[in-house]
Amino acid sequence: MTSRENPIQHLNGAPLTDEQQQYLTGFFAGIAARGFRFSDVEPAPPPVEKPAALEDLTFEERVKRELHPLDAYPQLLENAAHNKAPDKEDVFRFKWNGLFYLAPNKEAFMARLRIPGGLVKTFQLREIARVAKELTTGYVQITTRANFQLRLIQPKDAPEVLRRIQGVGLHTRGAGADNIRNLTANPTAGIDPYELVDVLPFCQGLAQIIINDRSFYDLPRKFNIAFDGGGLIGTVEDTNDIGLKAVKVGEEILFRVALGGATGHQSFARDLGVLVKPAELNKVIVALVRVFIANGNRSDRKKARLKHLLETWSLERYLAETEKLLGYQLQRDPMPSPGAT
Repeated sequence: MTSRENPIQHLNGAPLTDEQQQYLTGFFAGIAARGFRFSDVEPAPPPVEKPAALEDLTFEERVKRELHPLDAYPQLLENAAHNKAPDKEDVFRFKWNGLFYLAPNKEAFMARLRIPGGLVKTFQLREIARVAKELTTGYVQITTRANFQLRLIQPKDAPEVLRRIQGVGLHTRGAGADNIRNLTANPTAGIDPYELVDVLPFCQGLAQIIINDRSFYDLPRKFNIAFDGGGLIGTVEDTNDIGLKAVKVGEEILFRVALGGATGHQSFARDLGVLVKPAELNKVIVALVRVFIANGNRSDRKKARLKHLLETWSLERYLAETEKLLGYQLQRDPMPSPGAT
């Protein structure tokens, strides 16, 4: 039988009778109706669409695909052995380890830590101070996201700075570039007598989820998340890509979710119209981030933040995609319209 012949025209080399042909025609139709297929009678499947060629991607996306930045640590060690400045690609990749090369202003690195919720212990502060004195300028900067930065680190000293920071239970991973930046919480979380809930456990729990999942280290662009427990001093959560704010509904403490804030773009996050139970909060955040990872713009760096995706998507669509990942529907509670009583 040739590939162009009807499979029911021949049986053991002999032509079929009309009765046999009618029987087999019905047989194959019944099989097909049940979802079964036979490779010798099915047309070839359409070709699988190939991913975009590297040359069609932005510089940053191409660099990430040529070598994942978390795999660039051996090159950091090689550069340190010769006190060598990083090349253009590694300047970008080393940001995944929190190292920002300051050229042309200075031929040295700045290291940014990640301190979820801004919670740091005294022994960690003492070691950071020693590292700053012995290997950098002697100064430590405090950032707007409750974080620390050390400046003017020579390439030869960069691995040692990272080692000593990690040696006291801190780290720098994902502190820059296309990653989830330092998670913020109320500065008085856990000690504010007026807060509805201490959000530090959520902040610390999400930090552990992120550092243990490689997929969170390849976002289309930077991403900010803030938790607000409803205390006296807020976190300005509506300037973040995801802002979580505790609210009291009857006798229950729940969280409202806002999306798309970006301080640099003077954009405030918009309320998603849902209420989330504390026990589900980090699971919902993870799903929200995964929707962005899958659908954010990777062809134009100037249009790659979550706010830009929400300029083409409705909040309802984003919520629907999130609920697909979760496998269930979130509790709806739209914000009241302005002027409503």
